[in-house]
This record gives sequence, C-alpha cells and structure tokens, in this order.
Amino acid sequence: MGKISLNKRIEATKLHERTGAPLAGPEVTIPFGALVESAGTDRDRERFRYLGELYSVKQDIFVAATKGDGPEDVPAAAPAPAQATAPAAPAPAPAAVGVTTGAAPARLRFEALEAGAYAVARAKVAGGWLVTYGSGITYYPDPEHLWDGTSAE
Repeated sequence: MGKISLNKRIEATKLHERTGAPLAGPEVTIPFGALVESAGTDRDRERFRYLGELYSVKQDIFVAATKGDGPEDVPAAAPAPAQATAPAAPAPAPAAVGVTTGAAPARLRFEALEAGAYAVARAKVAGGWLVTYGSGITYYPDPEHLWDGTSAE
C-alpha cells in the first residue's frame, strides 16, 4: 500500500514491533503532513507505520486525518508517465489556504520528486513551492514557478 499524507496532526500509541502490544509511555504526536502507511486494523483501531515505527490510533481519528487523501495523491515514488491518470472531473480553481468559500476546503496537491531513497515531494503555492522531506516541510520562493524539481548541477 502507498503512503498517505495526514491532513491534521494526531496522537497515536506506539506499538511493539513484534507483538503489536502498546508500549508504555505517553502518546506520540504525528505531525500534519506526515506520510504514513496503513498496516491494517485491529478492532476499532487503525495500525500504521510512520518513519518505520508501528503505531495505533482510533479508526475514526485516522479516517478523519486522512480523509480524501490516498496513495494517488502522495505517491511513494515518482510514477512513470504511462501510469498517470486524468482526473474524472476538472479540479476546482485553487483557493487560498484558510479561506472559506462555502465549497470543499482547499487542498495541497503534492507531486513526488525523484530523490533516490528519499521521500521528497513539492506542492505549488502562491509565490513558490512547499517542499517536504519525511515529516519536515520548507518553503522555496519561486514566484514564477520556474523550478522544474531537479537540483542544480
């Protein structure tokens, strides 16, 4: 299964890698934008992997934090051009983050960048790019969006 980006932070319980039993200690905060990979369900809890570690959270919290997101939105690796699919309906015009228009909330569309073994993605935003690496994120100013996603020689 592919990686899924969280649209809000969640508090999750770390699990023992071999037994799946909850580990003692406080819950761990998984940040907004983190890439997680589903590892199945256990009763009313969703198991997932974040940075190679196994975690568990109530299923309704996991669904709310990943609502409308999926592996097709944030691929684990850059897809080949032949695998690209056209959206079923035209995408709505981008709205500013935090602006309520009465329609569905604005979403960031990340595209994976070829970075070897690293999970790097970028999203076009006003005045530049948001670039993610793991759970980290940074802003790259590029008002004309000229950066093609490759590194300088």
